[in-house]
Amino acid sequence: MPKDDEDFVGRDNLFHRRVSDVRNKVGLNINESEALDLVQNPGRPNIFSQPQIQYEDLTDEEVDRRAFFDKDTPTYNFRYMLRSLRRELTRARRYKRALSVCVVVIDGYTDIFHQYGVLACEGAISSASETLIRACRADVDMVGRYGEDRFLLILPETPIEGAGILAERIRAKFEALSVMSQWNRIKLSSSIGICQFPDAQNLEEIIAQAEIAAEIVMEKGGNGVCVDILAETT
Repeated sequence: MPKDDEDFVGRDNLFHRRVSDVRNKVGLNINESEALDLVQNPGRPNIFSQPQIQYEDLTDEEVDRRAFFDKDTPTYNFRYMLRSLRRELTRARRYKRALSVCVVVIDGYTDIFHQYGVLACEGAISSASETLIRACRADVDMVGRYGEDRFLLILPETPIEGAGILAERIRAKFEALSVMSQWNRIKLSSSIGICQFPDAQNLEEIIAQAEIAAEIVMEKGGNGVCVDILAETT
């Protein structure tokens, strides 16, 4: 096939794909001439026009921060924590090293939100994140945001006994915490669940079991630590 014909076929196929995309996007049965106008004049305003994406002018430092850190706290974001935990599990398995994971939940977070509002929740999250960072080993342990009301701790070279000691220390620190909301002093506490490798073998299981352990504490009223439910059943 001559090159000109190949170019025409390519443009024709592209056109029909774009027509299909336009129809699927707007959910209307527009005719070919309207679709052709949309494809050939993408910058012309029309009823199907989408707002242009505004890109932020970020510094290199801000780009790095968003890649690794949670947007609201000085802790790592969940995506980075997953990559780190996967790496630590591989290392623990290969070299037969200890590894523990904790899920730390702020007790009554939803109640704080409904009773005192967003600012009180932000204060609770800020106090919790700073407390966790101070409690952990800065050069070894990792603290990351796991959800709206909870954090994930990765504790390399830490057997379950050491993780339990750290968790109890964190629980006591949380019990002493409070945040102010207008004229109200809100007391905080935490529910902490722990799981270790090799009781859990993969990334999903070790996080899930630590979270289940934390939920067991929450069901009992919170302000406590549950250590490795898998170890208790083996």
